[in-house]
Amino acid sequence: MKQISVKYQYFENENDGTCERCFNFAQETSINYNMSEKKFHREEYPLDILAEFGLSEQMVYDLPDFVHEIIEFGGKSPLLPLTIEQPFGCTHLYAKFCLVETEDGMDVLFSPKLKEMNLEEFSEREKKLLLEGKVIVSEVEEKFVTEEGVEDVQRIKAFVQIDKDTNSVVYTLTQVIGRNLKNVSEEFDLSDDDLRKLSEGSLVTISEENEEGSPEYITIGVDLFSDKGVVLVPGQVEQWERTVRKSMPEYSFGNDGCWINKHGVLTYVPENEFTKDILDVMERQAKQAGMPMESHFEQEGYGNGHSNSEAEDLSQQITR
Repeated sequence: MKQISVKYQYFENENDGTCERCFNFAQETSINYNMSEKKFHREEYPLDILAEFGLSEQMVYDLPDFVHEIIEFGGKSPLLPLTIEQPFGCTHLYAKFCLVETEDGMDVLFSPKLKEMNLEEFSEREKKLLLEGKVIVSEVEEKFVTEEGVEDVQRIKAFVQIDKDTNSVVYTLTQVIGRNLKNVSEEFDLSDDDLRKLSEGSLVTISEENEEGSPEYITIGVDLFSDKGVVLVPGQVEQWERTVRKSMPEYSFGNDGCWINKHGVLTYVPENEFTKDILDVMERQAKQAGMPMESHFEQEGYGNGHSNSEAEDLSQQITR
């Protein structure tokens, strides 16, 4: 699997004015990035194709907004449960998906979870760094077809990262990320040591004073799964990690059901199958959002023979 990343990405932090500089820098470079330039739009998803793999319209649209934003910009979904109907029964597996444009229109590219991760071509030190989630620079084998139509293998130098969700290894040519890092270095006056840290998968935080004399921070890092290659986030390391490594919450309620994340394994529960535990979580989230639902539970007799239809009505009141 290969992923080429050629853009910069920034994430807005409402409490930090540095997002404006990240945005301006992205616009001024030859690698433009604009939050309004989406590759895809959720109302145009190929729902018929996704349904063939067990992802109903309700399941897709009940994913959180931040997941849709990733997909709309060309990124991958979380690891989702798929069901494929076979002549002998159904096959169940987990995979991520992204959208791609083809000559015939929009299509879906799936990245299934592999049974095991193959790191044989890397040294013990490189394996350790990769398993820690680091991005490394290493030589990897790449298959190609010669002009004579013969399949051959060549070794290329690349940035490498692993996807622990799918047990896959992705890489991007060093020339691509190197060019991006050069532009970042020139804009933010990075030192040789900063560039070395970035090439070894570490994060670099820079600080500059704003007009009020207060420090403003920008953290820079290489992330091959962002579909941008080099990621700039206003804030320090913790903010970068929270933004780039954002995962599905334990409970994510939509209009028709709820995605539940248990130790990284996602399942979808339609609203007509909500249990008391799920409704309790829904009530807590409603209260935290300033929508106290306690009176509704009391009026509807929640916990005292509450019917399925009443539970559906209640869940809709909270989620819609």
